[in-house]
Amino acid sequence: MGNNTDKLEALRKKEASLREAIAQEKIRQQKRREKDDVRVFSIVGAALVQSAAKAPDFRLMIKQVLQAADMRDTDRAFLAGKGWL
Repeated sequence: MGNNTDKLEALRKKEASLREAIAQEKIRQQKRREKDDVRVFSIVGAALVQSAAKAPDFRLMIKQVLQAADMRDTDRAFLAGKGWL
């Protein structure tokens, strides 16, 4: 009887270990996605700002998009101070 209990206990420990490993991997993947998003936003944003500096119509279009965008009040105030809203 003790042998069966030992096997069950070992399997439960293995299951707990796997659950922890899965949780850690999910966290790692989420952090990677967030880091990638920051890089994409930076690259795309820089390209848009540079293009807007060369094309007033394009800058106007970006301003219109920003005016309709859902963002924090602090971000809106910052962009307004920089002439984007």
